[in-house]
Amino acid sequence: MNFQNPGALLLLIPLVGTIILLYLLKMKRRDLRVPATFLWPKKTEEIRANSLFQKLKFSWLMVLQILALTLVIFALARPQTVQRGLAGRVTVLVIDASASMGATDVKPSRFDEAKSLAASAVSSAQTGDRIAIVEAGPVPRVLCALSNDADRLRRAVNDLQQYDSETDVGGAMRLAASLVGTENSARIVLLSDGVFDPIANFAPGKASVVYQTIGKADRNLAVDALGTTDTPNGRQLFCGVKNFATVAMKGTISVYSDGKLIDSDELTVDPHGHWGKTIAAPADAKVFEAKVNSPDDLLPADNQAVALTSPGASLHVLLVTHGDLFLERALALDPRVTLDRTDTPPADGAPTYDLVVFDGIDETPVKSRGVLTFGAAGSSSPVTDQGTGNGPSFKSQEKNPLLTGVDFTSVYVGKSQQVKAKSTADVLAENSNGPMIVESKGDQRQVYVSFEPMQSDFPLQVGFPIFIANALDFLGGEGDSSRLAVHPGSPFSVASGQSGTLTGPDNSSTKIQSTGASLIVRQVRRVGDYKLNVNGQDRAVYATMRSDVESDIVPKATLALGTVAVKATQSPARFADFWRPAILLALLVLVGEWWLFAKRS
Repeated sequence: MNFQNPGALLLLIPLVGTIILLYLLKMKRRDLRVPATFLWPKKTEEIRANSLFQKLKFSWLMVLQILALTLVIFALARPQTVQRGLAGRVTVLVIDASASMGATDVKPSRFDEAKSLAASAVSSAQTGDRIAIVEAGPVPRVLCALSNDADRLRRAVNDLQQYDSETDVGGAMRLAASLVGTENSARIVLLSDGVFDPIANFAPGKASVVYQTIGKADRNLAVDALGTTDTPNGRQLFCGVKNFATVAMKGTISVYSDGKLIDSDELTVDPHGHWGKTIAAPADAKVFEAKVNSPDDLLPADNQAVALTSPGASLHVLLVTHGDLFLERALALDPRVTLDRTDTPPADGAPTYDLVVFDGIDETPVKSRGVLTFGAAGSSSPVTDQGTGNGPSFKSQEKNPLLTGVDFTSVYVGKSQQVKAKSTADVLAENSNGPMIVESKGDQRQVYVSFEPMQSDFPLQVGFPIFIANALDFLGGEGDSSRLAVHPGSPFSVASGQSGTLTGPDNSSTKIQSTGASLIVRQVRRVGDYKLNVNGQDRAVYATMRSDVESDIVPKATLALGTVAVKATQSPARFADFWRPAILLALLVLVGEWWLFAKRS
């Protein structure tokens, strides 16, 4: 127990001394002649001589008065009791839902332990406590705002979901700070193993931060590399396994080609070491899978990887733009795309991309499989610049796979380039300023659009995401569209005007409604093989995780939150005020003192 106002205890000595002094003082009486004394009972106090002080004698009235005064002074000192538990008067519980929380060193998993701790905090909350529940997933979610409704909080805890991916813990913490940052004595409690990048730009405001660490071991083998290359000796498949533990680990690696086992090895990987092997692979195979199995492995999410061999199965895309969220989102939602963004054209010697997109920035020669340009033709474009025109009107468009499902008839364009197509290019659509959509199938595939998306209402049309998907198909090279490789927790889109059905590894099915132009799939949370049925056709969806951050599952003892380092705790403490019971007890003592005084009178 401690005191918020310990100085108040100093009042106890003079005030208690005053009460005792009053009992030492004798009563001063005036003389009064009476005809007889037998009418009054003999009392010792009535025959005392008048003087200033008397000998102190025991009195229950004095004891009760001193006790009442002591309790009042005790209450003014604001006593507090230390209690163990996550919840305080105002608390936000932030639950880490990342892949590393699926580790099984805490049974059944770290994430389940976090849910159990959150449920216990809700159950042990005191009357008047307010709690909020925040899920730190790929996109942070407030499952329950500040509330003292226990049933609502329990439902929120049950709705928590884990993802086999990296998550935005920093965003979840900033969201929690926005909920309670202005509250006095509030606390933000993070239930996590600390396996995430340092959080920048975080300030808790008036709230305190508590980090409840979960987990205790680091044993984990992960498939961290799987890919193919064509050599003069045929197709070669490389598979790599990394040990993230501080001890050597043994296991078995199995490699499959279109579901058939083509190689299996026993392996021993040194602490923080790497194992790799190159395998001759069938030239006609479409899907390669690698699976590692170890009895000591604690994290199943990174034990398998998938590599697709179709030309456009994986696209590393660079977007050169001054800022266009519509275009950036349309590219990022394609499951094949890994997107980088810049506002400067790549220089010579820059990393090679599968596809470079120029949005309103003059196209420059680049080393890539394909180029998509919006309204900024350059020397390497399939067109030559003839100037700029305002308010062009649509004229015509050709039947072409690039424009399948896209109708420019109702698209408004405020400004576009006037261009002339080169002899090696095909004009697919025209407006009153000339060619509007142009494609070229040379050594480097190119698509030119005469206007920037932000200079039109095209991004608001249902055909915009379809056009982007068609362009990626064309520029990336025609591949097998019946198979997709995705990252768990990341939404992706599939062009379709009809609803679809997603079947998970556990055979559970989810209906996915179309936006009118595409299906946006957000339900792939865990690693595994899924099936997406769209327009009566099945697509195999392979969800795999490759993240050194999440695979390094050793729990962190200290977190970097903004400019502050927060140490882990196993049992957070809270302080509960104890002055109310002291005041109530003082009132009861005063009632007893009054009753005793009245009885004696």
